[in-house]
Parts: sequence; C-alpha cells; structure tokens
Amino acid sequence: MAIGIRKGETMNGAWNLIRQRETLAGNPGRIRAGDSPEALQRLVALRGANLAERIGVVFKKIEGGNFVYQGQPAQVETFEAAETTFTIGMMKNLLFLKEKEVREIFRDKDWSIEKIMIESLDKVADNVPKSERDNCPLLYVNKNEAEAIARLLGSDLLTEKQWERAASGTDGKMRPWGNDLDQTKAVYNDSGTRPVKSKPAGVSAEGLYELIGNVWEWTKESVLRGGSWYYIFPGYLQADCRDDYPPGYRDSDAGFRLARTFIG
Repeated sequence: MAIGIRKGETMNGAWNLIRQRETLAGNPGRIRAGDSPEALQRLVALRGANLAERIGVVFKKIEGGNFVYQGQPAQVETFEAAETTFTIGMMKNLLFLKEKEVREIFRDKDWSIEKIMIESLDKVADNVPKSERDNCPLLYVNKNEAEAIARLLGSDLLTEKQWERAASGTDGKMRPWGNDLDQTKAVYNDSGTRPVKSKPAGVSAEGLYELIGNVWEWTKESVLRGGSWYYIFPGYLQADCRDDYPPGYRDSDAGFRLARTFIG
C-alpha cells in the first residue's frame, strides 16, 4: 500500500487529496499530472514540522557557557547544530520540494546542482553500497551557496566558536571523544567519503557525527574545520585546526553542517 493512501482509495482520489493538502500548505502545483506514485509517496513521507525536518535534517542542542577556544577561555550561547553534515540525499529532497529556489542558488554555469551531486557521488568510497551512497556528504558547495541553502531552510552555518565548542566539548579536547585518533572513530586516510553516522564510536557527547574527518565543514567566517577523508596528518584532524579559504572556493572534500538559534 502506498504511503498516505488508505485501503480502498483509488490512485486518482489520492492524487486529488494530496493536491488539496499541498494547496492548503502553500505549495499549489507541487503535485502535477503525470507525477509518479513514487513521487507521491516521497512527498507524503517528507511532510514534517518545517522544511529542514522534511528533508531529513535533525538538530541537536549544544549547551552554551564557558569552553576552550583556540587554547583560550571563551563563551558561547546555547545553539543547535545538525547531527550530520548536509548529504546528497538531503539535497535531492530539497530539490524535489524547492526546485526553483535551489536553482536560483546554484547559478554558476560550470557548477549546476546536478553536476555537484554527480561529482559528490563520484567521490564516495568505492566499497560503499549503492543503497548508502545518498547518505554521503554533499561536496563542492562553496561557502556562499552553503549559506544560501541554510537560509532557505531557516537556519545558518556554524560560527567558528560554535563549531569548536561542538567538536571539543567544554574542556578543549582535541576531538569529540578525546585526544586519540584511529579509524574506528573518524573517516580519514580513505579512498573517498563514507555515509554519515558510519563511525558511531566518534560521536560527540551531544550526538553530532563526523565532526572530525569525512569532510571539511564551512563556518560563517569562511574557515573550514574538521579535516576530511583525504588527510593523513593528525594535525589536520583535530578541533583547533583552521583552514581559511575565499567564500567561492569549492573542493572534493568540503561540505557544510547546518546550525540554528536555540529557542527554549
């Protein structure tokens, strides 16, 4: 039975019902004649409280207060951060729901959103099953595009202070789990990206995955943090490492993570 279609309900009847629901939700025309039953199922499955949740983003609360930033005492307000970096699958879902808005963001003629997704899939490690490839990070997005996607989703990028607080805790650890480094906890010195949450031993105390390794993450200050699948040297794979680039820079190991203000 298709999602959202009750027993005994015809497909045409279901289409009409979903069209009515989408019109009431402010999305007239989102369901079009000729759309497949799979598209119907996907849309219904994505319905949620807000757009970020509909495409699969889960936020975790990070308590504010005192912490260690770049070896010095610092403070940060309580905030929320996405539990994973933004994935290829999330972008597919967003493109399905907000195609016009997404295409307005990716206007670089040499880097369409289709090319970005194809190139991101090409950088997935060879032995990742096909069924898991969409769960790998979206790559080749520059900082300006990442910020625009965040705004579309009612969120933002992490600031450097927020990112380091999430990655090092309150006591200035080198990594979310402590000071050691091994491949059971992070994706590095690898042949490509891995699905998010593939290294649960490296999860932070607040439930954030792959803060170290897999992909560098853009911050508000145009600084990349966290290291990536490509790196071997441990110094690049720790919470205090900073690598600044112009906002138009894009690469095969750079992605982003969403954040938003915590409203208690």
